[in-house]
Amino acid sequence: MFVHLKTRSHYSFLYGLASPAELAYAAAAAGMPAIALTDYRYLAGTIEFYEACRGAGVTPILGLEIDVLPPAGLPILESGADRLVLLASDEAGWRSLCRLSSAWLGVKPGEGSPGLSLEHLAQESAGLLCLAGGRGSYLTRIAALEPQQAGRRYLGRLGDIFRERLYLGLQVHTAEDGAQAVYLARLAKRLGAPLVAAPEVGYLHPEQSSLQRLVTAIRLNRPLAEVPAEEAAPPGAHFLGQDEVRRRYADTPQALSRTFEIAERCRVELPLGRPQFPALQLPQGSSPDQLLRQKAIQGARRLYGEITPELQRRLDHELGAISASGYAVLFLVMEEILGFARQSGIPYSSRGSAASSLVAHCLGLTSPDPIRLNLYFERFLNPARFTPPDIDTDLCSRRRDEVIRFVYERFGQERVAMVCTVNRFRRRSALREAAKAHGLPPAEVKSLADRMPQRWYGPPWRQDDQQGPYGELEQVFTSPRHKRIFQDAAALLGLPRHLSIHPGGLVITPERLTDMVPSLLAPKGVTITQFDLDSIQRLGLVKIDLLGIRGLTVIGDVALSIHSTSAGPSAAPLEALEAIPGDDPATAELVRAGRTIGCFQIESPGMRLTLKELQADSVDDIM
Repeated sequence: MFVHLKTRSHYSFLYGLASPAELAYAAAAAGMPAIALTDYRYLAGTIEFYEACRGAGVTPILGLEIDVLPPAGLPILESGADRLVLLASDEAGWRSLCRLSSAWLGVKPGEGSPGLSLEHLAQESAGLLCLAGGRGSYLTRIAALEPQQAGRRYLGRLGDIFRERLYLGLQVHTAEDGAQAVYLARLAKRLGAPLVAAPEVGYLHPEQSSLQRLVTAIRLNRPLAEVPAEEAAPPGAHFLGQDEVRRRYADTPQALSRTFEIAERCRVELPLGRPQFPALQLPQGSSPDQLLRQKAIQGARRLYGEITPELQRRLDHELGAISASGYAVLFLVMEEILGFARQSGIPYSSRGSAASSLVAHCLGLTSPDPIRLNLYFERFLNPARFTPPDIDTDLCSRRRDEVIRFVYERFGQERVAMVCTVNRFRRRSALREAAKAHGLPPAEVKSLADRMPQRWYGPPWRQDDQQGPYGELEQVFTSPRHKRIFQDAAALLGLPRHLSIHPGGLVITPERLTDMVPSLLAPKGVTITQFDLDSIQRLGLVKIDLLGIRGLTVIGDVALSIHSTSAGPSAAPLEALEAIPGDDPATAELVRAGRTIGCFQIESPGMRLTLKELQADSVDDIM
């Protein structure tokens, strides 16, 4: 029996092909009790992998493949860095992986690092197992230069860092790997580092090797004919079943059994499903629930004057539900953020189900009055909900960055990041990249791409479409070369290309960000998480949506104009908006007639038709 310890998913971004879930299901189908995910540099697929393994009855081993630089005094090769596989044995190891991945991807754009130093690795080695060696590793490359001294010195330095947590990974993909295996076996015996079988998995099925070579060409921005052999996955880098792996490692059966030893050592429990709110500085002796109640009561008195029994019952009901769910901190965080926006004169408006909360209204998070409009709190928060509720907030697009900057300053640069989104291949991008890789001239690549529908034009392609994603083009371009391009482009659809910035999501962590979530420095110089919105929510972290809306910018400009020309100017420009009546007949008539193009959220054909059917008597009747 055997466990795969060196696998790349498509979250290696143009290194691997399989999804994390596909790897988990393949391990279950092969009767493997565990499987590792060791994407190169990134941890973006970890949560998806972890949950898929648990669902498939397979133990997830969380890992990372990363480049490190050999210590000073050893031979410097053309590609001097060594690629190590690091596996987390416990929660401390998971935090180490997060920090190492964040450090490697935290260099400024254009200042790429060839690898992390061994000193840096030593500082972040807690809870990690290390697999050195293998095809193309520093150890096997220097074997021809100084097979004894240099290899022993380098492995000895790794041994100082990891001690009994160091293994030599043995990769056998071709007949030529036999000599490397003999060298590593001798080195392992001399230094007491155990050998372990670690064939590389870059895709699931043998017939996908050509597709893996294609994504390598795309990653390197080279034609297929110019892809160096060492840059692509080694031959036979598909998912190996038990019989095939036994044949490959027939000479070293102990290396196979040792994979179980490593699987037993790697037991990480991620805190999924448990809310993890940021730490707030509270008044002495006060809890988040107490402070929220105090602020809600103050806000109710300001808005309603007298707190009637009906109002008190509603407040008690909502505050009880919020306290039972542990979400008081979320309301307090949003109150601070929007309080800053209000004091700074930045127009904002919350959307969605948060308008159903009286507590949110009393804190100034939402404008509609849920009591007068008879809105049900359970639409926002109910016992069946297992994730923190969203208080989605729209901000003046011109001044949104001021609010985001406040969040970073208020809660700490080391605890705040923008949430990422995964950019995937779509029909146009897949066709363009496949055509380039197959060597089509730039003009012809552009001509092909221009024949595809624009993003917002034409019906989307569906999986059940018999014509395929490029059916119309295949009828025009019928050469064997074009046929292969269309086939490869279709195979690329849905594969992740890179990470980009979510349009509005921020995450605030209760402790240092990189202890909990791997991060990345985006090209714009903004720190983003490697986890997308779904993964962030599964971890229970607070995610806040701060979206830029140009309509609010216009409203802010109008308020400023009113403020500057009014005979009796208000204390602040935005207060001029409060004086606008909610029952203006002329405005109500425009709304009733569905003449709302240009009005955010009520300008679509469906909304305009609904407004006509409602026959609103006032603007407030539809809010």
